[in-house]
Amino acid sequence: MTPALLLACGNPLRGDDGFGGWLASKAQEQFVTSQLEVMASRQFTPEMAEPISTADTVIFLDCSATSEPGQISLHTVEATTKPARLMTHHMSPESLLWMSQELYGRTPRVSYLITVGGASFKMEERLSDAVSGAAPAVLTMVKEIVDSAKCQRWNLPGSELEFEDAAELTTV
Repeated sequence: MTPALLLACGNPLRGDDGFGGWLASKAQEQFVTSQLEVMASRQFTPEMAEPISTADTVIFLDCSATSEPGQISLHTVEATTKPARLMTHHMSPESLLWMSQELYGRTPRVSYLITVGGASFKMEERLSDAVSGAAPAVLTMVKEIVDSAKCQRWNLPGSELEFEDAAELTTV
């Protein structure tokens, strides 16, 4: 089982929309693969349901066209009821969680959506100052989520150990 999975999406040819892929490459440099599996794509697709089903924690990362430039939002995400448009090329995080449950019988223990408000979606291959300035804070959020996932791994279904966090291991 994967402790944490980062799914980033965005088009690198559309300015700030490329933030997800850019940050995914930074996360791959920062984390070892045993801590965080990273996948980047231009959009969230149905094929992502399988790796979602094997993760304890999932972090969806995207740029937002509706938030203020550089504004970071963090929300928990839960599976939706059956999506209206199931087999499209683009899916929401909620729909992917639903698909993971329907196809593989499992969803992650916890799922998050991190968005950063974009300033420019023009045909260019650079991030705005507002979005690139948000990157350190987003990486810190990802690190905190990954660290939390490592602690919570003891609570996996079927585990004989049921500690609240890894700190309790020292009292055994």
